[in-house]
Amino acid sequence: MSYARKSVVFDTSVLIAACLHLDREPAQIFSRTLLEHDVFASAETFSELVSVLARDKFDVWKPLEKRLMWARIFREAVILVEVPTPITECRDPKDNKFLELAVSAKADFIVSSDVHLLEMQPFRGIQILQLSSFKQQIFGSE
Repeated sequence: MSYARKSVVFDTSVLIAACLHLDREPAQIFSRTLLEHDVFASAETFSELVSVLARDKFDVWKPLEKRLMWARIFREAVILVEVPTPITECRDPKDNKFLELAVSAKADFIVSSDVHLLEMQPFRGIQILQLSSFKQQIFGSE
């Protein structure tokens, strides 16, 4: 477990889980990470988050207005960075935006459930971990 402040990028799938179920572990880990570390987003990753949160299929878990409110709070809580350099190394081109963000933010971690990102672990010295592995590495077995 490390006590040094880390730079972290969460992919959209992890953020959706954190938004929809505030009482579950993904939201708790995300919230604690926001308090103890630096969490980054780019205009492109934030735009994707809002677009996905707006999908009708999530209405059964949380009303649209609450999902969008969560996105506004997210936007205020994270550090927004410019992404000047395109990256095209991921098998799924839609996931390159997270690699670009992580490189631009000099991130220590990308937290993801996406197999296309996870299979790139590590990427240019950036650890790409599932939420459970990230929790263990950052917060230990508390």
